[in-house]
Formats: sequence, structure tokens, C-alpha cells
Amino acid sequence: MFSKAGLNRSFQAEAISSTCYLVNRFPSTAIDCKTPFEVWSNKSANYSILRILGCPAYYHVNEGKLEPRSKKGLFWGKKMV
Repeated sequence: MFSKAGLNRSFQAEAISSTCYLVNRFPSTAIDCKTPFEVWSNKSANYSILRILGCPAYYHVNEGKLEPRSKKGLFWGKKMV
């Protein structure tokens, strides 16, 4: 994930967290092709929120009425950089 996203080692904890999130949403043959998330919560996983790590993203800011309301950043799991 680091090489694809082009990010340095300071984001290692976020990469591990994102990997655990993804592993828990992939089907496993050990539990009859269900996801660990599905077995644990009795809900199906929502895949619509998945994005490519390091892709451009915009986040909301409120710096005044006439100022721009978003800034550009990089998407990294649940955080913006």
C-alpha cells in the first residue's frame, strides 16, 4: 500500500488499521464464505465507502463566508492528509 500511495513511513499505523479493516470485510472459506464482520455483527459489509489510499480528496473548512469552503488533501483511510 505504501508504494502505491507514495506515502512515507509515518503513516504505518494508518496502513495497518486500513489493512485490518479490509481483512475483516473479505470472505473467508473457514466461515462458509462469509466475512468476519458479517459473522460478528450479523450485518453485511458496506463496500461503497472504500477508496484508493493516497487518492486526491477534498475536505470541508469554514474560514469565512467569502473564502473557499474546501481544501485539497490525500485520502488515507478515515483521515485526510
